Amino acid sequence: MIPEYLTNYLKTLSAQNRRLFDSPLVWLFDPPELPLDPRSQFPTLQRTFLEIGFGHGEVLEELVVRHSNTAFVGIERRPFRVRKALKRLQRAGVSNVALIRANLDLVDRPLFVENSFDGILVNHPDPWPKRRHERHRFFQPARMDWLASILSPGGQIEVTSDQAAYFFTILHLFETDARFDSLLPPPFYTAEQEPGRPVSRFERHKRAAGEIVRLLRFRKI
Repeated sequence: MIPEYLTNYLKTLSAQNRRLFDSPLVWLFDPPELPLDPRSQFPTLQRTFLEIGFGHGEVLEELVVRHSNTAFVGIERRPFRVRKALKRLQRAGVSNVALIRANLDLVDRPLFVENSFDGILVNHPDPWPKRRHERHRFFQPARMDWLASILSPGGQIEVTSDQAAYFFTILHLFETDARFDSLLPPPFYTAEQEPGRPVSRFERHKRAAGEIVRLLRFRKI
């Protein structure tokens, strides 16, 4: 059963999203519909992919256009970012994508059915560098349970970050979790730009400034 405070948040979120967005590319849902099933939402597509925190949507747009047989779901908490991504996707003329505006700090657990996705991407999660704010970080031990539950067996998760301390904290979470196995050789990450891999404007700026951007890629066993 969903707690009352969460049900109230979801009702408010649903009402707000219906006022803010009018597009078939935005996944509008009501609390009784949870957990959502991306495979049922896109029954004719072969694979499902989730981007968490898609920002302005440039990576998501490139992936959606490149992989027309994959269903993409993007989550972002800020309405203006959803609008920016929506404009990109509408110009591209795609239909294999659904955007969700939601705060994962509140709704991760009941949001999706188990084994919803074949791939998950998290680009540059907020590091919350101050010690008193660390509890706000996306990657926590409990969040690993959620990621493992919504990722299909054999599915992959990729994380990039320019924040060294936070990146190695995330890497440790995956290395010590028996449900995941690295797809990269030791030291289980790379700082090289892989050919053909879509990158965000943020990452391009960081690399152009000479900063190190690290990437990890793990598979659910």
